[in-house]
Amino acid sequence: MATIISVSDLAKLPDLQAPVITLNLNLRKLAFDQSERLRVKNMLKEIEKKSGSDLKSFVIDVDDLTRQQLPYEGISVITDKTGSKVYHLIRTSVEEADYRIEDSIDWLLLLSEAPNSDYTLIEINRDNSKLYELKSKRVNPLAVKDYPATVQDALGTEIRGGELNFSGKGGSTQYHGHNETSQEKMIDQERYYRFIIDLINKDSDLSNHQFILMGLAQNINLFKKLNNSLPLAPVEIDQSIQNLAPTEIAKLVNDQIEKHNQTNTADAITKTFRDKLFTDFTNIQNLLNSKDIRHLFVASRDEINQNDPKIYAEINQMIKQALAQDTNVTVVNEDSTIPLVSAV
Repeated sequence: MATIISVSDLAKLPDLQAPVITLNLNLRKLAFDQSERLRVKNMLKEIEKKSGSDLKSFVIDVDDLTRQQLPYEGISVITDKTGSKVYHLIRTSVEEADYRIEDSIDWLLLLSEAPNSDYTLIEINRDNSKLYELKSKRVNPLAVKDYPATVQDALGTEIRGGELNFSGKGGSTQYHGHNETSQEKMIDQERYYRFIIDLINKDSDLSNHQFILMGLAQNINLFKKLNNSLPLAPVEIDQSIQNLAPTEIAKLVNDQIEKHNQTNTADAITKTFRDKLFTDFTNIQNLLNSKDIRHLFVASRDEINQNDPKIYAEINQMIKQALAQDTNVTVVNEDSTIPLVSAV
């Protein structure tokens, strides 16, 4: 049985036994193109022959993929010489089916072909909130046990502005709504956001995720001010999304991520981090060992192979180590003037 996995979770696994097989599939083509299915079938025969392994479970898994109507454009299927564990990496695109047999996972290849990160999205309004997941550029609501959808769910009878006004006349009682002041509303809002932060921190499945905040600027700023632990992404959606469908939210978030990535690759190295950047190979490795790297930048596969192919394997290992530490890793494809590896 194959396991769907993210790049960062794949990096946290023990090293796979060489040779490691990576097969990239265009699922859209497999769904309707008989010649593509034949091509993949022939690839599987080549893989078994070249790896010298019995990959029966791997072959069965790929055969199953050709029959499923999966909602993904592409997928990478990874296994090792034992074939006992098969991993799926969902791709937003795979142009042509191909495969590689290497001594270890080629992290540069995986990041270069589909550098899409998954995020948990937090919609934050003054008195309500909702979680979404962004996976392979698709957004879906995320159900989390005991997550407080409203400030009332979080604070219950302890809401500062929750007391009802009432008056009695002639034996009847009339209710006039809540006795709320702007100061009491603010106190409730702060307590609500703290409640959300604490709940996420206590959830082992969520606490290590990277979060994108969505909401009005004043709500985002307050949440960030109160947050002292959640890893927040540099990408934000500073507008109300209460009336938007998941597909509309996905477009907003993906556009913002793409815009951020475009301005934070080569520009980030040459401008933003210019005075803070580490470029010495040994120094970067030592900082990785002590978990002191926040962002690792590496050149493209072609750039490394053209300039210094001997260090390809070492950079590949650096990427694995960084990903396992949930460090941001960016493959910079568009600028040949940057160092082969750098970090901040």
